[in-house]
Amino acid sequence: MKRKDPATKNQKFLAVFIALTMLLSACMIYFTGNSDKNSNNDISSTENVEEGLIIPFSQIPGKQVHHKFNSIADGLNMTPQGAISATYVDLQKAAGTPFEQIVGNTSMLNWLYGANVTKVYNTNYVNGSNEFELHLIPEQKIFAPIGAIPYKNYYLLARTNSTYDIWNVAGSPVILGSHQSARNVIDILEGNATATTEYDALLSQANPEGSIYQRVITKTNSTDIPADQVYMDFRKLGDGNYTQTSLYLNPEPEFTEKIETLKANSTERGVIYNVTTSGNITKIVMTSDFGSLLNEAQMLAQ
Repeated sequence: MKRKDPATKNQKFLAVFIALTMLLSACMIYFTGNSDKNSNNDISSTENVEEGLIIPFSQIPGKQVHHKFNSIADGLNMTPQGAISATYVDLQKAAGTPFEQIVGNTSMLNWLYGANVTKVYNTNYVNGSNEFELHLIPEQKIFAPIGAIPYKNYYLLARTNSTYDIWNVAGSPVILGSHQSARNVIDILEGNATATTEYDALLSQANPEGSIYQRVITKTNSTDIPADQVYMDFRKLGDGNYTQTSLYLNPEPEFTEKIETLKANSTERGVIYNVTTSGNITKIVMTSDFGSLLNEAQMLAQ
């Protein structure tokens, strides 16, 4: 199982967005139409072009996202069914810790919007068609979009001049994704679609709020994990040590044996194990300094 992937590494939306956002002329939008009767795939007309213009969310008409966003559970509550993995990172908690090096340079996220991003969430699907990201921007401002399309009283904000299918929806958090994936999230917010429940069993035994990094993943042909599903989080303790909590749904017998083997002499490596089992879920809580904890996680994943 890959444990060091940055939350936004190789995300196709960000990759294209980085390349284009600062090269295109941002502009104030003249929004036309206020209902889905006028909604189509044509970007509404624009005027008052001004390069690099940053506008507050209050200048964007229509409804905006207002959803709790303190953990991966909150992100999953906005996620369509079928996600094979999801990741949540609190960038403020990661700042100044060794975990900041794993997350990577977050200044590019701030550059994308012209404002600081403090929390990020992303999803993956087997076919890749429904992937999207959520970004928390406390400053409530954003580079003005190229244009907009209304959808159920929200506005999908075009981030490119129709060359790429990349859109934002303003709010807390901001949605970043394709035209269809943004609409899918809005459908959940409006109660017209059901959010994923695939990870409810694992999350019922987790305490995700307050973590630096959280991830869930389902076993597929393209994932290599020792259980049907895995949940993992990292958090920093008051004494400077770190804790990694991992939950495994239906772990493989060989992996269960590995846990017991590593636990038996873990104190020699400076790692404290706490292993419990409830039904078909095995929970491991490991505590140590950051380097020892990452080394132990790698040993478990081998």
